[in-house]
Amino acid sequence: MAITLTAVLAVLVVIAHPDDETLFGGFIHALTHKLNASVDLICVTNGEGGYAHAEASEPLYNNLKLSTESIGRKHLPRIRQQELFGSGRILGIRKYFFYDQIDLKSTRDINQIFTEQWNKEWVIEQFQRTITTGNGVNGYDLMIVILPNVNSHGHHTASGLLALQAIQRLQRIKSTNITIPTIIGGSEYVLTQPPNYSADPLAEVLTNITPFEFHFNLKWKVSNSRFVDYQTILLWMAAEHKTQGGLINEILSEHDRINEQYFYFAINEQCDPNGRHTMVKNLFTQLTNIHQSY
Repeated sequence: MAITLTAVLAVLVVIAHPDDETLFGGFIHALTHKLNASVDLICVTNGEGGYAHAEASEPLYNNLKLSTESIGRKHLPRIRQQELFGSGRILGIRKYFFYDQIDLKSTRDINQIFTEQWNKEWVIEQFQRTITTGNGVNGYDLMIVILPNVNSHGHHTASGLLALQAIQRLQRIKSTNITIPTIIGGSEYVLTQPPNYSADPLAEVLTNITPFEFHFNLKWKVSNSRFVDYQTILLWMAAEHKTQGGLINEILSEHDRINEQYFYFAINEQCDPNGRHTMVKNLFTQLTNIHQSY
């Protein structure tokens, strides 16, 4: 499927919690504001497990004791969705899909997530439904997920793996009436070696192609102002998530990085591979050329 960038690019983003969109903030903002892409977003949980970080924000939310687990779990789904809408307004998100899975606790045990927290089969089916109907008959050209990583929050990895399973199932249907998006993974960590998530072959990324890694430079200027770069955009987004007070510090410190890194999944080559890698390469090249003018 050869995709030209002269048409409106339709993108579907998958995150596990409200605030995970900051991992892709530079790239998404450029897609919507520089290329006029249409970007929709799936959020698998409502982030109620983030109650432990919410105390400082309580005066902003009618003094609800959000840091008390029972109160936080009751009210944070609604509040964190609204915070995501604020961040999404900055990004230019068009449409949201909430899957309302349980945000029980932070764990790296993927099997525990699938057996005790999420309805795995339902989530895969919802991914398939959103992919095939979320943008009407046109479908999506590109899908962005969090790159599976053994060091990640398990929900991050789980959301990416289930999205990949949905893509695999749609490929097996072999229907010419289904538009299957090209799927790429964005890394939440700075990687100096090719990623390798050996626990699930679906997470394999191609490394025998050039380039096998795509960068979005967060130091690029958003406009002709010499002060505003894409790290500024990330801080704007983080500031919307008041209940997760440490997010700004994460962006400034451990998550401070020059580039967002994206990788092309091998599964793309299983179904009509012609032009898929070229489409992604052209997309990043186009963004590079646009920002060199600032």
